[in-house]
Amino acid sequence: MTAMMPLRFSVNVETIFSDLPFEQRLEHIADLGFSAFEFASSQGKDMNITLALTMALRLDVSAFVGSSMSLVDPACRAQFRDEITRAAALAVDLSCANLIVHSGSALPDVPRLQQHKSIIEGLRTVAPIAADAGVTLVLEPRNLIDHPGTYLTSSDEGFLIIRAINSPHVRLLYNVYHQQISEGNLSYRLSKNLDLVGHIRVADVPGRHEPGSGEINYDHIFLLLREQGYAGYVGLDYTPRVDPAASLRAVRAMSQ
Repeated sequence: MTAMMPLRFSVNVETIFSDLPFEQRLEHIADLGFSAFEFASSQGKDMNITLALTMALRLDVSAFVGSSMSLVDPACRAQFRDEITRAAALAVDLSCANLIVHSGSALPDVPRLQQHKSIIEGLRTVAPIAADAGVTLVLEPRNLIDHPGTYLTSSDEGFLIIRAINSPHVRLLYNVYHQQISEGNLSYRLSKNLDLVGHIRVADVPGRHEPGSGEINYDHIFLLLREQGYAGYVGLDYTPRVDPAASLRAVRAMSQ
């Protein structure tokens, strides 16, 4: 019997060790034996220092937000492309695997099908930029409780979008926390569509705290990902209820 590979965890330093300066957060996760991290945007951060630290600490950058522009609104298309172009260049410098994008808020007077098509068209226009940079754009559905008005909440619709674009450089970011709130049936959706998932994020429901603190069976989710040979990153995207270091150790132990 072939041994299952361990999951590759990435620590979101926007939510974990968030009381420390950005650079110290990287040192802490390296000291704990984690090999990758993710963050929101480069705004307010010195990326030269970040690059030097990632090299010194031998850390990988798994993901950061590539653009905050709406994909459902064609009027934002040019600015979206500009932001992705700049983010892709930074991703090359950081050897970052993924750039996160979101749908934006739903347009109340525009048919959903039209907004759905706008997301496809917007991502198609920048897929060649991602390909040239060797990065993957990951589209993240989010729930309406934490993100009122957001267009894309369903991973089912998200997977339809990814299939329509048909590019290896455009994938879904499956956020287990968001999808438990929005639609549930996590194991089925992950198993059926794992080939279209470029990045996974985890937190428990309710509260967006560490896996094991709420209603989601993360022992099962982690085992499913290992059994199916998921090779991407699993982003630890939660707010710890307890000491962050102890929390990270506990989540890593849960996955083994």
